Amino acid sequence: MALDRQTIAKRYGKALFEVVQEKDVRSDVLLELAEIKKIIDAEPKFITFMTSPSIKQEDKLAMIKHITDGASEVTTNLLDMLFDYGRIANLEDVIDEFNRLNDEFEKTVRVKVTTAIELDEDQREKLASSFANVVGAEKVLVDSVIDPDIIGGVVMQSANCVYDGSIKSRIESIKRLLLK
Repeated sequence: MALDRQTIAKRYGKALFEVVQEKDVRSDVLLELAEIKKIIDAEPKFITFMTSPSIKQEDKLAMIKHITDGASEVTTNLLDMLFDYGRIANLEDVIDEFNRLNDEFEKTVRVKVTTAIELDEDQREKLASSFANVVGAEKVLVDSVIDPDIIGGVVMQSANCVYDGSIKSRIESIKRLLLK
């Protein structure tokens, strides 16, 4: 029976997180995985290359060797294992799951903040602090997005919740009330 992407990511991500905790190399592996994720983002054809039946195994192994050159034993073993078990296509999902577990461990929440205009650093910090209090996080990482269509206010989205304080949503709400 074939496993779905989410199941594979959860299993490998959890196992990886447990290993790095046990070996006390969590922060090192976190940085290495961030670099690998940058490679995947910069070269979307990397996964296609690694999963293509027309590419020689030696070339794929050379690519893994190149990527893991200077990396920790744990990171090298992860890529080797994913490749050996035919799960290299799930690498990004495994990294995402590892990052999710690490965020949970560090009580960190990632939030996408959408505003109509650019926020300055002070505004960003105030929003992060307020959101941290609401969700009970110790640290909030803010990813700012500008969307003039929301007119004003702010929309904050994390993995677990959405807070929509935009003027656009308020206008839509008033419009629905008036149409009743």
